[in-house]
Amino acid sequence: MADIEDLELAGLSEAELLELGELIDPDNVLVPASDRIPPHTRKKPTGPYDRSRLLQHLKTQAAESKVGEDYVPFVKRTPKPSKEQSNSQSKPARGATNSTSEFDEMLEMLEPDDVNDLAAELGLHGLVVQSKSRGDDNHPIGGGGGRERTGSGADVSHTPLYLASQVSDDAQEADVDDAIESLQSDDPTLTELNLNNHTRLDPALISQLVEALHGNTHLKTLSLANIRFSEDHAKQLADVLRVNTSLTVLNLESNRITRKGIAAIMKALAENKETVLTELRLANQYFSGGAGAESDIAKHLEKVTSIIRLGYNFTSPSIRTRIDRYVMRNTDLIRQKRASLVV
Repeated sequence: MADIEDLELAGLSEAELLELGELIDPDNVLVPASDRIPPHTRKKPTGPYDRSRLLQHLKTQAAESKVGEDYVPFVKRTPKPSKEQSNSQSKPARGATNSTSEFDEMLEMLEPDDVNDLAAELGLHGLVVQSKSRGDDNHPIGGGGGRERTGSGADVSHTPLYLASQVSDDAQEADVDDAIESLQSDDPTLTELNLNNHTRLDPALISQLVEALHGNTHLKTLSLANIRFSEDHAKQLADVLRVNTSLTVLNLESNRITRKGIAAIMKALAENKETVLTELRLANQYFSGGAGAESDIAKHLEKVTSIIRLGYNFTSPSIRTRIDRYVMRNTDLIRQKRASLVV
């Protein structure tokens, strides 16, 4: 049995059908695009499509058409190189001779500190290590760096870095032992420890280093980027962060921390009501934490009121918005506290 609507449409004339088609909303996305657009032509089909016949018709029509006197038929040609291009390819650029040797001479004339600053400015962090690993007694472990203010008012940190090729393995291993000993003794002169890109830190030595942080009350900055810091180390560090009241900057970028390790660190910070950590960097981990890790960070950061700088690669816009809101809240709380102290 045919539908009543089909029977009603069958009884309409062609003009009535066209008028009915004009009543369709052209902006209705539920209707196919072909049904939203009225027909633009009333021409009848001339016959079946024949491609070869159509091409022949176009060629004949083009040959019979009149063209101007300045018409030039298209001929595909290979462009010839200009005189300037040929000269530049045949002759070497002026001053390019011995450029490598001149650059080497310039580097030899620089002081070690200047070379370190140049490497840091170029972003060659994979080729440099911290100053204490050099075995230089003139600088404290991870220290020796300074901050200066540029003309624009921005703070620029200068960490004493140098090429890793200049560091012996024995010196690196000995310096890590000195760092662990200084942490265990709560050395008041050790306020900054930078072990980024350290090549001699095995898992056991990292565990000893984290264990030495228990009871330390003077270390303020700890940088452990790109040392194969794992989930077990993160959980071990979480026990330290749960009671620590001196660390203000913690850098754990480019390591092997999983979602569970990140969650343990954030949970420990949320449980420590006296934490003073203001900067936490967890970006560029070997294992992707996914949306779960981002949710864990946002959930625990809501309870942390000290962090004003957080480094992590968030992919969820909603999570990123929550993180921004918490960071702005913490910044405002610190500003209010500073204002109350001034008054």
